[in-house]
Amino acid sequence: MAFDDEHLHLSPAMHRFIAFFGELGPRWGLEAVPCRVHAYLYLIARPAREDDIASVLQLDAAAVTTALAYLARWRMVTPNGPSLWQVGGDPWDMLMSGLEERRRDEIAPALSTLRECHASALRENAANPSVGRRIGAVLELVEDLAAIDVQARRLSPQFLRQMVGLSGRAARFMDRTFGGRRGGR
Repeated sequence: MAFDDEHLHLSPAMHRFIAFFGELGPRWGLEAVPCRVHAYLYLIARPAREDDIASVLQLDAAAVTTALAYLARWRMVTPNGPSLWQVGGDPWDMLMSGLEERRRDEIAPALSTLRECHASALRENAANPSVGRRIGAVLELVEDLAAIDVQARRLSPQFLRQMVGLSGRAARFMDRTFGGRRGGR
């Protein structure tokens, strides 16, 4: 599948969008190059060859291959033939895939570590029980968040999308009506 010249050159808006995602990803614990590759594939809205991705984003072939493997592990890209890759067009689906992978990689290990720390602190710090209480408070918070997460996953994606949309519209209405937060960050 050959690309027309339109997809081999980035418009200023495309360049800025891709660069933004390359900067945003690391703030959320993601690698920059895969975020740039994902943003490009999202914008062109069609499968792309690895060599075209490398050319357009001015990356070496190995970096693109590594980025696509990373994105595939996160279920953020899908192969579409030999050396062809694509992403879905729904930002909500992309967000949910990313959240599911973060959940898998982070919540269970965090809970395990915090439980071990809590038990250890209770055994080792009998003279200073505040250490155990403080670790216990963090453990309780993460357990609560994990429980909320389990319940949220039982809801349909359509319902979650509607709830987020409704909440966002309500928050924007409140900001327009009453102004932004006072004394906030």
